[in-house]
Amino acid sequence: MKLEITPEKLGKRIDIVISDLISDSSRSRIQKLIKDGKVLLSGESITDPSKKISEIGIIEIDECETENNYEITPEAIDLKVVFEDEYIVIIDKAAGMVCHPAPGHRSGTLVNAITHHFKNSLSDIGGKTRAGIIHRLDKDTSGLILIAKTNAAHAAFANLFANEKGNLIKRKYTCFVFGIPSPKSGKIETFITRHPKNRQMFAVHESRGKLAITLYETKKSKYFTSTKAISKIDCELLTGRTHQIRVHMKHIGHNIIGDPVYGKNKVEAIYPQIIREFPRQALHSRILEFQHPFSKQWMIFESDLPEDMKKLDEILES
Repeated sequence: MKLEITPEKLGKRIDIVISDLISDSSRSRIQKLIKDGKVLLSGESITDPSKKISEIGIIEIDECETENNYEITPEAIDLKVVFEDEYIVIIDKAAGMVCHPAPGHRSGTLVNAITHHFKNSLSDIGGKTRAGIIHRLDKDTSGLILIAKTNAAHAAFANLFANEKGNLIKRKYTCFVFGIPSPKSGKIETFITRHPKNRQMFAVHESRGKLAITLYETKKSKYFTSTKAISKIDCELLTGRTHQIRVHMKHIGHNIIGDPVYGKNKVEAIYPQIIREFPRQALHSRILEFQHPFSKQWMIFESDLPEDMKKLDEILES
């Protein structure tokens, strides 16, 4: 796996730079790879995770040591392509599609699909199993996802996503949750780290992990009893941590409807059947907004709610 160092990364620790570019690998795993001599910086073996990068170059990681070292088979899977130019592709991903190959999901993934549709016209930064995917959506999260066709585009957009001020790229999601947040809008700012007992989950921690910032606004709510309600929430990510919105909604006491990991184990009978049996987390990547790094044009892409979430929206209108 090769990662390109851009000027914005100069002066930063090498473990942090790698973590920013391949955000679905844990910091501890990256540090272990460095300490084990599996990382090269411009051809030189690095064993100190705290080493600061002083010049532009290439980081190389031994792919035999990465978690997803699979042979990719291109597959003719239907995709909804929203936009394409010589630098990027934006796809409206359906719920149920895994982004990257992993144990139990070595076919039928977004990577399998885009390697068929776009063949060799994809960034190879991050390795063959990422195929230009810069930010990941969970399997059952639907909506817009951005893919780089060139290494230069991948590096440029990775820098936008790594910026924590949220002023370079806007990522807006819609979700449906139990209850009504109080206040109805605000900012959630915490650290997020892996759950201490379940390594497949993430949790809020008071001081350890990665900074995570989510802006939220309640758009609609409906009571079914004096205390039982659901709400439609718009969220904007100022950072992009794994499961960030799902963890933050749980943190403020408003689990996302249908979330099999962070949601309710049992939903009260007072709620309509569609809410009780919603088959996935009701979370949709609705808007991507950014200044194109090459054309300098400000671009806005919006995806309609999928049919299953529209039904939740209709309940709020009834």
